[in-house]
Amino acid sequence: MENNKATFPTIGEYVREIFNIIGLLAQKDKSSSLLSDSEKKRLQTKLKRLADENSKIDGKLDELLYSLKLLLENALGEERIVCMVLEAIEELLITYKAVLRDDGTYLDKSNSAKWYIKQYVLDRVLLSFYKNYLRLNVPASKLSLPDLRVWALPNIEGQKINWPLRQAWQLIYDSLSISQSSFHYPDKSLEDYRASQNLENAQHWSTTDQIPSISSLFNNLEYSLTLLSSSSNDSLRRVVSASEKQRLKLILFIGRVSAYCFREVDRNFGREFLLECIKHVQGQSSRLSRINSKLERHLKTVEKSIGSMSEVDVNKLYFYEISEYWAQFAISTEHGTRLLQGYINDESFSNLTELEKSKLVIAHVGTFVGHGVLTLLGMTPSVKGMPSEFPELFYEGLKLKKSPTSLDDIDNYHNRLWKAGLDDVLSWLVNWCYANYFYTQKSFNKSYGYYEKAFNQAKYSAGRNQYLLVNQYIESCAKNGKYKEMKKAVAWAQYLGIKIRWLRGWDDPESEASLKGLFELMGNQNMQYAQL
Repeated sequence: MENNKATFPTIGEYVREIFNIIGLLAQKDKSSSLLSDSEKKRLQTKLKRLADENSKIDGKLDELLYSLKLLLENALGEERIVCMVLEAIEELLITYKAVLRDDGTYLDKSNSAKWYIKQYVLDRVLLSFYKNYLRLNVPASKLSLPDLRVWALPNIEGQKINWPLRQAWQLIYDSLSISQSSFHYPDKSLEDYRASQNLENAQHWSTTDQIPSISSLFNNLEYSLTLLSSSSNDSLRRVVSASEKQRLKLILFIGRVSAYCFREVDRNFGREFLLECIKHVQGQSSRLSRINSKLERHLKTVEKSIGSMSEVDVNKLYFYEISEYWAQFAISTEHGTRLLQGYINDESFSNLTELEKSKLVIAHVGTFVGHGVLTLLGMTPSVKGMPSEFPELFYEGLKLKKSPTSLDDIDNYHNRLWKAGLDDVLSWLVNWCYANYFYTQKSFNKSYGYYEKAFNQAKYSAGRNQYLLVNQYIESCAKNGKYKEMKKAVAWAQYLGIKIRWLRGWDDPESEASLKGLFELMGNQNMQYAQL
């Protein structure tokens, strides 16, 4: 069944979800949308082209990131914050590519996404934000945002959740010393349908898990501030500067993004995992905050020792010092990880107490990375969701695909997978075995169908085991006159960084000249590889 198939979300699904998180696509109010109809259609077309995975996936990602940059600049205005958001997204895209290329999965799509969030997303996003907060010298923007650890996480009391969006609105009301009702509809003696609707929407957003678009939030804020500035009631009149308005928009943006992310975690993975994520973010945020405090003190000391500096020079100092710190952090962590792995592999490690293990891990990789290592060490195969027979049948399949001597052997292996409930998990490996069998028999037309199935099933589940399969599928496409399919396979290989036979070192492997040359060469029916 499709729902049980081992797979990560596709790159198209992943990027679309990033746009959903930012909140710039869902815009019902066309008259005041950040996107015109034509712009929205162009963006949807770009997302569809990415999802098709036809060619130059990285190029299409770059186009989408540029579109996102323009939207964020229009929505937020503050350049440093836009750069922070884009840096975090870049980090997530790089991380996801590495996971697809190297890790692989035996879990269904939902559980693969859950594993990815826990294993990578939380720490990568947090590290990116804390690092770039100083690296881009965001303090110089003087945004005066309340501590995000206090309000930008869900507050759970029993079964009730106060989402960050509600807390964001409350911060705005408190900053202006005004009630929700008076903020959105200050002059109730005047009939104002839009003000009434704004108040109703704000009340709804504060009491439910509905997440509006950024446009809806900003339009509500803008109109409410306009009414306040011209209110006939002196006690309710509030005049907000342009810079303060941008600050309030940023608070709403953060509240909206956080609320959307944690709501989706709650809906898709349950309350227990939501609580686990919140606790993880709180702990890791505290660890990174301590690092940033130390770095800020260091930067102030350096500034003081240098004396008078221009704003440009201060920004350069922050960028260089913070980049250098985290580069050294990565080097020392990598070195510590190698040493730590030696201890973990040693039999004596299992005899250590939990406290002794914690001290050993933290001594080698520090508290931030150490927290993730200790979490991983505590995960048994059953906790990870690994089927008990998976390792044995996986390695047996890899061995069989190298020298499939008979269809009976493959049929028997397939039957064993079915009995173990692993047919949907390792179907790519079974089809690869069949493909290689027919390839060795020079039945290139028969092998193609199996290579095609194996390739499509393996893309989002096989990880580092894709290299040979992708190359064999490309060859099979060429031998069967499937130019369009070969082109898609080359695009996938280029995206993951998989080296393609006969295209290594070419300046533009996805150019028509390169592809046609490869198609002609690999299409030679007399050319076969001995090693499968």
